[in-house]
Amino acid sequence: MSPKRPIRATATSKPQPQPVTSGRITRPRKSRPTKTTTFTRISNPTAHTHSHPHPERQEQETEGQPPAWAENRPELCDALPWFRSVQGGVYHNGNICWGFLIDADCGIRSYLDDEVVITRVGGGCTKDANGDLVLIKDQDGDSAAMSSILTSMELNVPVGIVIGNRNTLLNRSLPHRYNVMAYFRITHVWYERIGRRTGAKVRFEKMDLGSKSWWAAKHSPSPLERNKRNYAMQAEQARCGACNQYSVRIYDQGWMCLQPSCKLFWTISGSSSAPADLIFHEKFLKSRLPQDPTIQPHYSLVPDLLSTLKDADSDALSKRITWKGIICPLCRRCISRRFWWGWRCADDDAVRDRDGEWKCPFEHILPIRPIALRWVIDDMEMSPIKRALSWDAKFMVPEVDDVSLYPYRKLTYTIPGVGSIMHLVANREINTRRNGPDKLFEQLQCEELGLRRYPLAQSVDPNKELKQGMPYKYVVSVSSKSFKEACPPILRAMGRLTWASKQAHLAAGDTFLPPNEMLLLGYLEDMRIGYHDDGESSLGPTISTLSLGAKSTMLVRMKYKYYHGYSRAKKLLEEDPVLPGCKNYLRRRELKAGLLSGSIDREGYDELRREGLLSMKKGGTGGGGEATPCIKMEVNHGDLVVMTGEGLQKFFEHSVIPDKRLRFALTARYIKPEFVGVEEMEKGRLDLGREWAYDGK
Repeated sequence: MSPKRPIRATATSKPQPQPVTSGRITRPRKSRPTKTTTFTRISNPTAHTHSHPHPERQEQETEGQPPAWAENRPELCDALPWFRSVQGGVYHNGNICWGFLIDADCGIRSYLDDEVVITRVGGGCTKDANGDLVLIKDQDGDSAAMSSILTSMELNVPVGIVIGNRNTLLNRSLPHRYNVMAYFRITHVWYERIGRRTGAKVRFEKMDLGSKSWWAAKHSPSPLERNKRNYAMQAEQARCGACNQYSVRIYDQGWMCLQPSCKLFWTISGSSSAPADLIFHEKFLKSRLPQDPTIQPHYSLVPDLLSTLKDADSDALSKRITWKGIICPLCRRCISRRFWWGWRCADDDAVRDRDGEWKCPFEHILPIRPIALRWVIDDMEMSPIKRALSWDAKFMVPEVDDVSLYPYRKLTYTIPGVGSIMHLVANREINTRRNGPDKLFEQLQCEELGLRRYPLAQSVDPNKELKQGMPYKYVVSVSSKSFKEACPPILRAMGRLTWASKQAHLAAGDTFLPPNEMLLLGYLEDMRIGYHDDGESSLGPTISTLSLGAKSTMLVRMKYKYYHGYSRAKKLLEEDPVLPGCKNYLRRRELKAGLLSGSIDREGYDELRREGLLSMKKGGTGGGGEATPCIKMEVNHGDLVVMTGEGLQKFFEHSVIPDKRLRFALTARYIKPEFVGVEEMEKGRLDLGREWAYDGK
């Protein structure tokens, strides 16, 4: 039965909960049956109040191996369509629960055997001083996770379960960090008193009862055949005399009302509070649902993407579906597509790992056929004779110059006291020139550039990257190649970027520092890069980008803390720059002027800012959202964009949204030599000479 949404009980009717102890749930010393009927107790060694390891245990081996596995969450989520949750234990989409992860902490009164999983539902928790998850607010059916679990149970949607090797309920040695178990049905969802809060629990039952689970103990007996099982034995249930709702009997100590809104919630037969130590009732654990051939999963437990890809697909390399992960057909590992050319099971070219073990040799290379520029640009004419421009009044309108850098149209966006963005708009004459952007787009697809994806902290950066020149700290750790190894298209692009950087320096009257590093990003179908900045201390003030292929939209906005005057943790800035366009600009400018003139001291200045923050909270006008973009640019094939000014990267951030198709972005920067080692200096040495230099035509 589906539990109703819990309603907080009144103070007079709310039972006083007993403290919950940690450790193993064991048989109580004395039996206190609440009915005349006797029940068989089972002391289950795998039902714990916490899922932490017990030092005295000796883990058993498993009977088999998982049908798929991964050593990190991003690879797991890349390859399994039914578990895409990089963080959190419940994957839900469209109000349906598709996948579940049981790992280190399954919560109090959890259970796991060869066919049944009983665990808590995540959400509303925090970690205490010991690192244990503690429920800090009541759970109910309104949360997205709980709502999806209830929907999957009601609609009979099977749920795939993954077990992590930090889970200690099983007491067996698991072969990998994350191991795919099987498809399960949700049989029961209910609420319990956990400490002083109401927490949700869920019982899963394995769908395929006819085969032995791979995670079963080695040499353990085979499961009963389906036709020999007693499906008539089901969990007991009774109706509560106070709320008139049915609840299933979960624990051996007696039946309890499991409706949180009821005054008898979590009391044994409505008379006494539940004890701290509880044992699962035999019928609740051993009951099984009869097989129903109409209940089938939406996805394959282990998808076979490779069998659906045809080598004849000329543009398969850039399609969205091909930047998904696959399951290695040899070792069953979940593999992200880390390389531009396809998938490789091993992380590098080495044939052995650090322990001397042989690495899996599997790799799958996609057909690399250059995609014609025609198929990434929708306009009837791929490049205009002269691009006509218009601007949305909601954004900054640039200064237009059609003369100084002809044949480019020069658009300049200036943010006073911060910096500027120069957008050089290309046209047909520029793009179709010998070795121009049209040719560069084709050549980059044919070269072995070494493009690959690099891991972030909790995900995999979707864009394919290559660095040439001097190294520096980027969002991800990216290996750098020397310009001596660069292919002709890279050097020609570097010539264009160096020329564009020089024009921006000349316009600003700054000393020109030629770029000594290039970052190449390849965007496949539907890839994008979110808001970020290039404000590392090791970078010079100018950053230039050449765009090739599909058009993209570039948005620029003020960073959160400078827009609001405080951090996301609501901590006031030590130095508030009070930039035009920031929130409450006039009031903040007035206060800053008072501080600078000496009419108010620092203590008074901070106090007035805090009062302003508190008044906005009370009035409901605090508005903790992000700043609205102030600059919007449509960047087309062959265009150059140059951002100048350290303040631009310090106070603002930008995002790039390509038009769903293949695009290359080549970005050149100046890395300050004092921030790199002597051995890396040589990588950034570049003499373009006449062959690679660009004349602006």
